[in-house]
Amino acid sequence: MDIYLMRHGQTDLNVQKRLQGSSDIPLNERGRFQASETRKFLEEKGIKVTKIISSPLERAIETGYLATGIPMDDISTEDNLIEMSFGIYEQQNMETVDPEFLDRCFDHPDTYEPPENGERYDEVVARAGAVVEMLRKKIANGEFAQDDVVLLVSHGALSHGMFEYMKKTPRAAYWDVDFNNCAIAKLEIGADRSEDDYLFVSTGFEKNW
Repeated sequence: MDIYLMRHGQTDLNVQKRLQGSSDIPLNERGRFQASETRKFLEEKGIKVTKIISSPLERAIETGYLATGIPMDDISTEDNLIEMSFGIYEQQNMETVDPEFLDRCFDHPDTYEPPENGERYDEVVARAGAVVEMLRKKIANGEFAQDDVVLLVSHGALSHGMFEYMKKTPRAAYWDVDFNNCAIAKLEIGADRSEDDYLFVSTGFEKNW
């Protein structure tokens, strides 16, 4: 069996460089196009997705549907795949609300302190790790068929948290790799964490938040 991780398509807040976090923001037309183009990519690569486990947010579920053709009603959701919460700063224009916040958050994740009701990076990585361990348990228990291809659909910060969990990279390197809209990584989940790895198979589209 194979497991892939994909980031959702573009939203208007991505383009506007506003933090959307756990807010339920829909895809825009560009995002729907990206997801549809990703379906062509998967078909060209011979990747036939049989199961989707998605963040419960609309932008992730719709991306999974458009990228695979699997009906939205057949897509399982997992709360731990939801995006990092930015609390009271979500959907705000940070240039006017707190001009230094983006530097603190994205350039210095090792010392980041979240705004009110926001999540810490440790919490995001713990949720990402819970998804990996859930999958590891399902694999060990034989809950997936040998020919299953499982697609996780999530978000930028959560995906980076999964990469950190799997490779045990330092927190300061959290954002050192890009995972653009509709980017895809193949996850190798071993018998224990020492065997975990990931490989990027698609860089996605233009870089957005």
